[in-house]
Amino acid sequence: MKISRLGLAASTVLAGLLTLVAPTAAHADTTVDCVSGGPTAADGTTATQLNTVLTGSLTGAMTAYRVSCARAVIDAVHQRGLSDRAAVIAVTTTIVESTLRNVTGGDDSSVGLFQQLDSWGSASDRLNPAWATNAFLDKMVRAYPDNAWQDEAVGTVCQKVQVSAYPERYQPQAADAQRIVDALSGPPAGTASIYGALADGRLTYSTIANATGDRTKTVTSTDTLGFVPVALATLNFNTLLVTSPAGVLYRVDVITNNTSLTFSPPALIASGWTHDELTYDGYGHLYGIANGTLIQYVVSRDKPGAEQIGQRKVIGTGFTLTNLTSTGDDWLLGVSTAGELRSYHIAADGGWSGATLASRWSTFSHLVSPGHGVYYGRTSDGAMYHYYDANPFDLSGADLTYYTADPVDTRGWTQILLSAQPSNT
Repeated sequence: MKISRLGLAASTVLAGLLTLVAPTAAHADTTVDCVSGGPTAADGTTATQLNTVLTGSLTGAMTAYRVSCARAVIDAVHQRGLSDRAAVIAVTTTIVESTLRNVTGGDDSSVGLFQQLDSWGSASDRLNPAWATNAFLDKMVRAYPDNAWQDEAVGTVCQKVQVSAYPERYQPQAADAQRIVDALSGPPAGTASIYGALADGRLTYSTIANATGDRTKTVTSTDTLGFVPVALATLNFNTLLVTSPAGVLYRVDVITNNTSLTFSPPALIASGWTHDELTYDGYGHLYGIANGTLIQYVVSRDKPGAEQIGQRKVIGTGFTLTNLTSTGDDWLLGVSTAGELRSYHIAADGGWSGATLASRWSTFSHLVSPGHGVYYGRTSDGAMYHYYDANPFDLSGADLTYYTADPVDTRGWTQILLSAQPSNT
């Protein structure tokens, strides 16, 4: 189900501020509406959907009111022309500061979604979600010249703006903030970064506009890895993991991928990596499949060595997938040998749930996702198609939109491996 964005002019928001809603048990202060007219029926539907996937402090606690407040914040970010990543940062902050409620009080003089002190502005300004969000964003962009916030961890950016006495509280809520933003946004306006490997060991880097599916760039390295890789996972913008036919895991540090692609010689990490597939979820977990067995690893550093990839956990057997990608924190997507598009959620205890989203996907030899509900499928003849899943965490394909009439490319994708940069990096 795709939720339409609603424009929130400041005057419209202020008109709804006088309506009081019942306070929650988590905070004794009253709350004011975040949108004119209060929450909608669609907000209630979205809250129900989110309560099936949230895993942080709002587990099972999403309400139509909280969704309406998230919607107000996200709309303010989008109206400013900033990306969904900025929306994730803002929503993460409000989860921690106010549990996504526009409260009329707090510690000292704090009020509102972001619990901003009176030094930020008047109480009426701080209780205006559009004003409060823009005040937060103003400080964010001042703190990070040249949009450097885009390359920082979500929790780090939140703390830089809020200067909280509890900086550790933000990052654990980032995954839920991403899920909330995904549920309330259409295809993101950002760019997917996709690395690839050619049969001769050279690497490629491509960018695709998520909202339109238009490929905007492809560069190919001159140097080769020195071997033909078996599996490829993107850890972040300039760090890859690859395995060799001998089962050796290497880290590849990318030097530049602007107008050319250059990288340092592969750094050996460990042997015994006989995985057919690899993918990284952007939240610290690397997943691999070896002979149908799904295995999870913890990655504890942006540029890991042998000691920073460990805590090996076998998730289960029978994962006979022809490709594997991650769609979010501990969420996986792949095509089965029967041609089914399969979605999986891995629980904290290693248990898992899965469902078939669609059938007849056997034509896709590669599948990648940059998150945000965007999927890219490459066919064996080199065409690339794009899809949008309005709720990538509901284990349902009912809201999966196909853009087969407007492919990214009808030919030219000759890579033997593809991997997208995860959404949280």
